[in-house]
Amino acid sequence: MFRLKELKKQQEQQQQQKQQQTTSQTNGDASSTTTATTEPTEVKRQNSNDLKEIRRQKSKDSYFSLKSKQSAESSTARRANPSELRAQKDIDEMEVPEGCKVNFKDTNDICNFTLDITPIDGLYQSATFRFSINIPSTYPYNPPKVHCDTLVYHPNIDFEGHVCLNILRQDWMPVLNIGTVIFGLMTLFLEPNPDDPLNKEAAALMIDNKKQFETNVKQSLRGGYVVNRQFPKLLS
Repeated sequence: MFRLKELKKQQEQQQQQKQQQTTSQTNGDASSTTTATTEPTEVKRQNSNDLKEIRRQKSKDSYFSLKSKQSAESSTARRANPSELRAQKDIDEMEVPEGCKVNFKDTNDICNFTLDITPIDGLYQSATFRFSINIPSTYPYNPPKVHCDTLVYHPNIDFEGHVCLNILRQDWMPVLNIGTVIFGLMTLFLEPNPDDPLNKEAAALMIDNKKQFETNVKQSLRGGYVVNRQFPKLLS
């Protein structure tokens, strides 16, 4: 009788152990399922956030790209003002006379350049004279500004480099152009005009004593002294 009770007790203990193992496995499977379910959800959330950030960054980049493009177009529009457009047209169509050479210090600045004139005839033949030319913002309604950078003994050019040429003053018209100015400057050396002088002493001498005027010109071009002033040597 005692042996039978002991066997039943052992059987009950074994059943309890089996139940505990079953419960433990069930809980473990549920935990795994929960974890497996949670992980994809977290990945999806992360991917969604990354996608939003990428879209935000692209939108930001597109905005700044558009602003940069608009700024560049605006700068180009500002640079292409009417005076520059007209000057560019004049330069493109210009036929430079023999003995003249146009020099641009900056190819992006067509409104400021120098002009070298080497007369092919006359008293100033073979000497080279440099001029600085500036195209004002009011061009072509106002003439270019011209300065002679080379000291010269000439009735129409003073010792400060100012140039007396009718088309640079009262005779200027918008239909004239840069080529016209260059041709006019060359003409000053081929045919000096004592009737419209800046160097009045040279002009008076040219009228009263042309031979002495010619002597003074030749002496000045060889680097000599004329009227107590030494000139640069332009001819040997």
